[in-house]
Amino acid sequence: MRIKRELKNNLTYLYLVEEGYSTEKKRGETRKIKELGVEEPAKPLNGMTEEFAVVWAEGRTLGNAVPFSERVIGQFPEEASGSGVILPCDIVPCGKFRNGAQRWWCRTHQVHWGIKADLQQAAQGDRGISCSNSTQRMHYTKNPLVINPDDYLGGIGIWAALPSAINTTDEPDIDGVLIHVHARPYSQGKKSIDNNYPAVVVTSSDSLPLIANTLIKRVVIAPPSALAYLEALIENLPLGTLYCHSCQHPHLDLGDFAKNPHKKHFCGNCGVDSNWSKEPIVSSPLYELANKLTKNPDFVESDRTLDLRDYQDCQIKVWSSTPAVLWTSHLPQEMGIHVHIYQGKKKIVDDSFGKVTGFDGSSLEREKLLTTMLDKAKKTAV
Repeated sequence: MRIKRELKNNLTYLYLVEEGYSTEKKRGETRKIKELGVEEPAKPLNGMTEEFAVVWAEGRTLGNAVPFSERVIGQFPEEASGSGVILPCDIVPCGKFRNGAQRWWCRTHQVHWGIKADLQQAAQGDRGISCSNSTQRMHYTKNPLVINPDDYLGGIGIWAALPSAINTTDEPDIDGVLIHVHARPYSQGKKSIDNNYPAVVVTSSDSLPLIANTLIKRVVIAPPSALAYLEALIENLPLGTLYCHSCQHPHLDLGDFAKNPHKKHFCGNCGVDSNWSKEPIVSSPLYELANKLTKNPDFVESDRTLDLRDYQDCQIKVWSSTPAVLWTSHLPQEMGIHVHIYQGKKKIVDDSFGKVTGFDGSSLEREKLLTTMLDKAKKTAV
């Protein structure tokens, strides 16, 4: 979702609009959701600092997984991670409107600048050259986990961490989506990383570039891109990594565009809307990253079984396994149903199983568990 501005009688009206993909028209379209009233002059952004951080927005249809710098200038809250950071615009020229007028693109907020309302606001000095989404508060994490594949000979696994499908414990589920990381410094060794993070930065390997554009030394895995990529994998959609013909930046589809393969793509880096793939695809830099670094693409079903009726007095958490966003181990990925069982505060089971029998004697179905997890993630995402 984004804010749209319309000029009427020298007043600028704001609307909340939703971007989507029309399968009938085979193109993107927007629809108004709510009228937000008349725009007030924006106050200048004070208290901006430069941070080592990752920032992302929810509800976008396109985004950027390969920012130019690890340093971000913005108005950051004090907390290490959360929601509420405001970033200055980064506006670049991107051709002309249909009427021949010059237009610009805000790489920070993913919206065009240059309509009549924008020009009038700039001339009045109320907003300067800033886009209609300039005051949108975004998600952030300071000092994110940075991981170099060369440092983990035993392999790394990165997943889109979803809420559990079943939870009988007092511990609340995660809100929305996090990024879960396993990392082993040595082959067959213990994990030195096994945790959830708001976002993760994968840095360039000395032995192999991350993606085709060798100038790009870091790829950010944040909740929106990880979830879009996961859903494309689950639905077996045609994935690819399309590079903009103008700026050579890898394109990232999000929202409805990540669910509907298409040929015409809109660059989130420079605003050019005439990039074409040979076949309809969902574009993501994570696809090329995975192809470059994956050593074993195979999956195996767990041969372990579990009967929850043996743990009637215990608390449980249950997830369906999901394919990793990135997997660099020489071993195959294990598929199944992941279960945590707690006896009081002590965790007595933490493993994946090929077959799990529920408390009522029926077999748990992995596909139904996965649907529940995805529904929870989308409902709790901000």
